[in-house]
Formats: sequence, C-alpha cells, structure tokens
Amino acid sequence: MVGFRWVCVAVCMMALVGVGCDRPTSHQARSGLAATPETLDFGLSAVGVSKTMKVRLSNRGRAPFRVQGATANLPNMEVVPFEAFELKAGGEHEVEVRFTADVEGKVQGMLEVLTDADNVGKEGVAQVGMSGQGVKAWLEVASRAMDFGNVELGNVEVRELHVRNASRVDSPVRIDLDGSDADQFGSSEAGVPFVLKPGEERRVPVSFHPDRLGAAQALARVAVVCATCEPTVVTLAGTGIASRLEVTPLRVDFGRVPIGATAEERITVRNQGTEPMTYGGARLLDDMGGAYRVVSAPVLSGNVLAPGATVEVRVAFSPKSAGPVREARLALEVRPEGTSGPGPKVALSGEGGASCVVLQPQPLDFGVVAEGMSATREVQVLNRCRTDVLLSELKLTTKKGGYFLLAQAASSVPIPVGQSVSVPLTFRPRAGSGEGEAELVAKVLIGRSTSTEVLKVVGTGKVFSPCQYKLEPAELDFGNVPVGSEVTLAAAVRNTGATECYLAGMQVADGSDASFSAEKKGNSVLKPGQRALLLVRFKPGSEGELTGMAEGWVNHPSNGHMMVPLRGLGANGCFSVQPTSLDFGLLRLACGPRERELIVYNKCPGPTMVAGLTTEGDAGDFKLDSPLFFPATLPAHSQTRIKVSYEPRNDGEDAAALRFDLGSGSPYTVGLVGRGELKNEQTDEFVQQAQAKVDVLFVVDNSGSMMDEQQSLGQNFTAFLTHAASAGVDYHIGVTTTGLERSSGGWAVCPGGAEGGENGRLFPVDNSSPRIITPTTPAAASVFARNTNVGVCHWNEQGLDAMHRALSDPLVYNSDDARTPQGADGNAGFLREDAKLAIIAVTDEEDFSTQPVSFYETFLLGLKGGDASKVIFSAIAGPKDLGSCPKASSSGNRYIQLAEATGGVVESICTPHWADSLKRTAERISASTRGFPLSERPLDTSRIEVRVDGVEVKTGWTYDGATHSILFQKGAVPAPGSHVRVTYPVDC
Repeated sequence: MVGFRWVCVAVCMMALVGVGCDRPTSHQARSGLAATPETLDFGLSAVGVSKTMKVRLSNRGRAPFRVQGATANLPNMEVVPFEAFELKAGGEHEVEVRFTADVEGKVQGMLEVLTDADNVGKEGVAQVGMSGQGVKAWLEVASRAMDFGNVELGNVEVRELHVRNASRVDSPVRIDLDGSDADQFGSSEAGVPFVLKPGEERRVPVSFHPDRLGAAQALARVAVVCATCEPTVVTLAGTGIASRLEVTPLRVDFGRVPIGATAEERITVRNQGTEPMTYGGARLLDDMGGAYRVVSAPVLSGNVLAPGATVEVRVAFSPKSAGPVREARLALEVRPEGTSGPGPKVALSGEGGASCVVLQPQPLDFGVVAEGMSATREVQVLNRCRTDVLLSELKLTTKKGGYFLLAQAASSVPIPVGQSVSVPLTFRPRAGSGEGEAELVAKVLIGRSTSTEVLKVVGTGKVFSPCQYKLEPAELDFGNVPVGSEVTLAAAVRNTGATECYLAGMQVADGSDASFSAEKKGNSVLKPGQRALLLVRFKPGSEGELTGMAEGWVNHPSNGHMMVPLRGLGANGCFSVQPTSLDFGLLRLACGPRERELIVYNKCPGPTMVAGLTTEGDAGDFKLDSPLFFPATLPAHSQTRIKVSYEPRNDGEDAAALRFDLGSGSPYTVGLVGRGELKNEQTDEFVQQAQAKVDVLFVVDNSGSMMDEQQSLGQNFTAFLTHAASAGVDYHIGVTTTGLERSSGGWAVCPGGAEGGENGRLFPVDNSSPRIITPTTPAAASVFARNTNVGVCHWNEQGLDAMHRALSDPLVYNSDDARTPQGADGNAGFLREDAKLAIIAVTDEEDFSTQPVSFYETFLLGLKGGDASKVIFSAIAGPKDLGSCPKASSSGNRYIQLAEATGGVVESICTPHWADSLKRTAERISASTRGFPLSERPLDTSRIEVRVDGVEVKTGWTYDGATHSILFQKGAVPAPGSHVRVTYPVDC
C-alpha cells in the first residue's frame, strides 16, 4: 500500500513537470532592460576636451538577456569598448560614453544598445538620448593681491579669494601655492581640484600663519585644470610680528552698506602676557569723511588691562555717499606699562551704495497695451551683496490709468549671493484712461540693515483698429531632424494693414508635442509692414512625424487668434550636421558679415549623395561658403566644413532654414537666426566712484646733467600731492631710474644701493626710505625728495625699458629680486589691479631703449586689460624745439610719442615753473574722478548725449579725443554714486 502511494506521488510530480514545460507563453518569465539615467546629458563641455558619463544597464525582469554592444549615432560621442555580457534578473552593468566637442554649439543624438531583452522589440535596439554643448571656459579672479597685514607669530589670519566661473561650462579648478614663503600660507582648497558651475563663485579661504618674523610672500596660482590653460597669479603677502597683545581682527571690512544704514563690528583686545598693560580706550585716525564711529570702548579701573583680560571695542560704519570710502584706522591705546610707543592700529574699510540689491528694469515699461487686452512682464530682483538677503515685502500701488497687479502673492523670498528672483506684474488698461502709472516698493533685509527699493511702473492703454495680418509661413515645417538634435526656425506674423496692430502672447500652444518649445513673447506693437518672429525649437525624441501649434493674439474682433501648424520628422542615420542651429546674435547693419561654421558628417560605411543645399526664409541675409558642388558625393567616414555668414539687410530679426536634400523626400534642416541693428548707436553707463586709485611710477634720468632737475622735482612735489589729496586720490607712488646696468664708477657715485643700475627696481633698493609712497606715508613730500635724488652717475638713458622691467615679472610680483644680492628689492605691492596706472618720465635726453614705442604702448595696455582709460604716460622731457630749452641734451621724441598715444601730459624739462607743471600732471592723472571712458569711438562727437541721473547735461563737459572719454569740468563733476549715461553714434 505504501509503495503504491509513492508511485502516485511520482506520477503527480512528473505531471507537474510536464505542465511547467508546456505552460502558455504569457506565463513565461520575461526579461526587461532599463537604463539609468534615461537620457545622457553631458551639458556644457569645453571644446576639444573629453567628458565621460556612465549609463547603468539593468535587468528589471525575471529572465536573463544579453547585451551584444552599443554605439552612438554622433561622430563626437563614442562608447568605450566592452565585451558582450549577460544580465541575469536584478543584474546591472555600466557602459561608459565619451563626448568630445569639436565646435561650439549644441549636439544631440542617441545611444543605441544591441540586446535581446524582451521589452526592446523585434529590432533588438534600445535607444538612450544623448546631448551636449561645446563652449569655451575661463575664470575671473577678483583680486591679484592679498595682503594679510601684520600677524602675530603663531596666530592665523584668514582672507577670502573670490574665484568665479565666468563661462557657461562646469570648470574643474585647482589652486596651488608656491614661493619661498609658501610654507607660511595655506588653504583647505589648495592642491585639490574642485568644480565651479557656470556663474558660480567660490570664496576660497587662504590663511597666513607666520612662524618667523618679518615679511613673507608667496604666490597662489588659480587655473582651470587643462593642459593648455594658463593660471591667474595672485600675490600673497603678510608680516609676522611678535607681541603679547592679541587684536582680532586687525582689519575690519564692513563691505557694502546702504547709504543711511549703519553696520557694526566688534574688535577684541586680549592681554596674552603675564604682565599688566596700560589701557586708554580707542580713537579714530584718518576718518576724513566721518563715516566711521566708535560706538563703545570700555573704561577700565586704573586704566590697566590685566594679564589674561579682554576688552571689546565696537565700531560702526555709516556711509554718506556711494562708492568705496577712504580707509580709516582705529588706534587702540594699549601698550606695556612703562613704554610710550604707539599701540596697535586696526584698518577700517567699507563701501557705500544706494543698495547692493537692484531692481531691473528701471523703470518697468509695459509700452502700449490694447484696451480690452492685458500684458505681463517680470521685474528682476538681483542680489549683488556679499551675503544672502531676504526680500521681505512687496507692495504694488496703482496711481493712475488702469489696473497694475502682482501676478503672484507677495511673500518673503531669500535671494542667495549673486542670484536673482523674478516678480511678474500684469497691466490691464482701463477704457479711455490713456497713460498708466504704478509704484512697486520692495523691502530687503541685508544683514542687520533694511533697504527700501522703489521701482516705477508705467504703461499706456490705446484703442486699435482691427488688425490685418499674414502668417509667414502658413505652416512651419522642420523637415528631417536627427532624433535628440534641436533645430530652431521662426514663425512670423506680418502687419499687412495700414494701421498698427497690437500683438500679445506668441507661444507654442498647449497640447503640442513636447518636441516643440519656444520662449513666450511679450506684448508689442507692429507698425504697417512690420513683422514679429516666434523662434520655435524642435527636438524630436523619437523617430516619426511630430506635430504642434504656434499661436498668438492680435486686436481683431473675430480673427484675433493666430495659429501656425508645426510639423517635423524625427530621423536616425549615419548622416548629420552640427550644430543644427546657428544663432548669430546682434549685428549692426554697417559692420559687415559675421561668420560661423558647420560640420557635415558622413559616418556611413559607404558614400552619401547630397542632391542639393537650399536656404528658405530670409535667405538673402545668410550666405554659404561651401566646398561642395551639387549633386555632391560625401566619402564614407568623412566630414566637410561649411562656412555660413550673416549680413543683415534690414533692422530686426532674421531667420532661415538650411535644407540638405538627400533625395529621401524630407531634407535635413539647420536653423539660422540673427538680429540686424539699423541704429548705429552705443550707450555706455557708469556709476561715479567716491575715490580714484592711481599707481604713479616716476622714471627719473640719473645721467650727469640731471642734478638741478632732480632737485626741482623733489622741491616742488608738494604741488603734486596737494592736488592728489584734494581730489581724494588713493595713490601709490614709486621711483625708478633710466639706468639698467650698474655704473662702472668714475667721477660720481649714485646712492640707493644699486650704483645707478636699478634695472626697474624701485628706488632706493637698499630700503633706506619707503619705496612706495601712499596717502598714509609720513612726510610724503620729504620721502619723495629723497627718492628722486637718484644721483648722476649714469650715461645710457633707457627709460622705457626701465619702465617695462619695473612693471614686469619677476619684479612686479615679488618682494625680492632673486637675481640680485640685495634683499627685499622687488616691486611687489606697487601695482594694483583696480587702479589706474600713470608713468611720468623726467629726463633731458632721448630714450635709447631696445623696442619701438608701439611695443611699450601695447605692454601698458595689456597691464590693464586693453582699457586705454586706465593707462597714461606723461613726459617732462626735452621739447621738440630745443631752441626753447638749450640745456636739454636732446629732444625726448620717443617719450613724447608715447605720451601723445596715451593722452598724457608733455612738459618741458626747462620749465621754470615746476610746481605748475607737476600740478597739471597731477590733474591729468586724477582725471578718472571726472573722466568717463567710452567703449567705442564716436562717429560724430557733436551728437554725443550725456545724462546724469536721467537728466540731460549739455554743458560742463567735453569730449577728449585722445582718450575717447567724457571729461567733466571742475564744479560740474557728478556726485559720488551718480548714474552717468552717455549715448553716441558709432562706426564699426
């Protein structure tokens, strides 16, 4: 009986097995391929640099499948080779894809995975979208020098180096520290690359931790991690000092504070020694503008700061004008008992401004809006402060002429540093009301202060006659576009009537295929014959025909809704053109063509025939320079470059379609767009500074005939300093000589430690007196008199070469010239990135330097980024007419030529009025406080229009052709913080 039971069990088991083998297909286990991410977006990538991403292939099913391989359908995207593999249920495998941008522009395509997964389909090919864009990258470093000041041994002072990615591509950045004293400087970011996103700024902490007394210097090299990228060099400097007194911080920077607001900071004073110190509070020095104030300084019993004791001094900053405020110092009356020396001084700096939060545009003008219709525009609230701010309150008040509305509820919105938020406003005119006006009030919390910003809002209601219009084209056909690529074409509406049309809301209609997109256009008025374009982008995500609709509204009682059908065909193949859209930007009609480049790829295994190449739309504005003659045969695995130029014939936007006919019935399409500007006019805008910075280098002839002139220069220098002080100039003044080689000796000996061979080094190289004179240098006129007494031991005047070497590496960036036996004889700290540069040559002889004058002009401009307004060379030299100056050895023609090229002052070395000559030179150098350099050369100076704070100013200024600047006369100089706007006609 038992045996029979086991036979039955066995039979049942066999039956079950048989059923399992013969179950229906729908009950079988299936495999499923999934890709993560679903689309490989390489984003922005530097041209010529490879960028790699990984796509994870996984099996989401229950049965295994194989992956035989993968390919990219674009020539500049490739799959890193791999062996075929099998993925079991739940299995994963990564595949690497590399993108290398060949040219600037967008690239889109597909990754095709060959597999037998059940969810792929009979073709056995799974597709993953790919995209990328080639761009160029560069960095902005806010400062080229960081001075940590005096720091006690064993203490650490930290500053921030602002590094900003000014490009549109993620940039790997590396900071390296080197130099003889690099061991005393450090940064947590040094030597470790980090990535900055487009527009992102990183505040890199840099520390100075002195372990030995005296001056220390190093270099911070900031660069994009790239084989061909040059680093930006930042000089680091500090001085290690020994003290029993700790003062924290030694420099207080209040940053930008709104005018009328007050910011406070605390300074801690600690006796770290074992003996008491005398304490007498704190007092301000050099507070010429009255912007700083001691809020509190405690009174101590017996005026004694006991060992280990701490006091806290509070200081406030209340700017009275816009722009940087001249630096002040806070003197702390703390010193060891029994001594009378000065106590430590804390540097105070800050900047005033209407606000570091900006509302744009100012005013917000809706223009003309048809009665019965409405318009919406956005206000941008930009945070240009040094910290995050809070937009705490918004209030929009209509004053007249219709309805002005906040399109969204007002609420507190944080705005990070360097970013902005958008506030949409809507205007609907009231019937018969005409002009409308409103006021937007925004309150912003900036640290401990509050700023109230006001924006004027205007618009005009108008009654329009019914609009007569034509759609161009009636249907927008994108033709054949590779899957994943993007083409931009234009849908246009033209006013064909005799009266104006009001146009609003041009956009891609809801319900269109997601492959179509466009930036919605705001309201506008079309004059008779004028047209408006809606730039529509088509990016197919799959093969096959895709459709959509562009729409807009005009003032017409029955035909006010415009509609343009959209269609395009997504395709795959081994033929492609990159980029698929060319945007030529804005181009003045009189300035000639602008050229871009296309690459036609044939990655097919055999030749491809192109039957023709045509341009549709605004074909007359775009011209092709193609090496192809049609019909043309492209060899297998080849590429051909085609140049496309844009030269607009009329004012306004232009758009065309470039069609490549492969004989398949639907051509491949490249979109061409640009904008012509008929009005050849330029507008430059400025904000008046509160203080000008100027670095002044005197190049003094040290030949045998210059004794009297050197004495006259030193004795009359007070006239130079007096004007600089009255103009509020923050100056650095240094002196070098025309001598490059050490004097061979003989009848005269030169002081200063170099025997007349300064070779560009600031005088005196032995540091027997201060080598850089600033507004805080005691007895500055006397120091200058000593520094210009350079001696008369030399004979070979090479002033321009001396200037070149003084301002070149290695001298300009180093505190010590390693090529010489003298110590601390470099010129570091003299040249400031944000200061104007002035050179004054004083000589009775011609220049005998090695290069043509144009070389030195180019060199000086290069120091200031090509900005001619920041460079001026002046000469007190032998005049061209030696009859007026018999004691001059020769005319200083080369010096005079460079002065005339840079708009400098030319004075005779025989001048009997040295004080007047130096005053005129100082006035020209400090002209930056009243001069505004134009970005382009005016075509007609009689048509220059100058406005200050929106009010046209017709007198009190002149145009200086030498420097292409607007110079205000004394008494007419705009006040600090004023907005200066200059409009003028320009040539190309």
